[in-house]
Amino acid sequence: MKKVLVADVPQMDARYLAALTGWDIEFAHTMGQARHALAGARYDLVAIGVYFDDSQVFDLVRAVRGDARHGEVPIVCVRTRPGLAAVTSRTLETTVKELGAEQLVDLAAAGDDAAGEGTLRAAAESLVGG
Repeated sequence: MKKVLVADVPQMDARYLAALTGWDIEFAHTMGQARHALAGARYDLVAIGVYFDDSQVFDLVRAVRGDARHGEVPIVCVRTRPGLAAVTSRTLETTVKELGAEQLVDLAAAGDDAAGEGTLRAAAESLVGG
């Protein structure tokens, strides 16, 4: 079973549970919780919401990449709410990739339904295998 650390706002927990059924998911809703989780367990994937802990997505990507145990673990960043202009979304994708994340998944564009969850699952599986 794949183990994933999900760092996002609590309102998204159910969406991750639906998308990653069968995965061992640990949730972190603050930077402190995320750092504690990284210190205590080994993950196959780290998923970070763009709005995680007052938009600390960049800080957490850097922290994961700087962690000796997780420096090579795939990171997927997840945009969960509409509101960013298309240009800003492209800039966000470029930035998270430059910091070391493998992918940005735009669930706001994918839809708040099973299709959106399928998009997230496909991204996760492409990074760590099904």
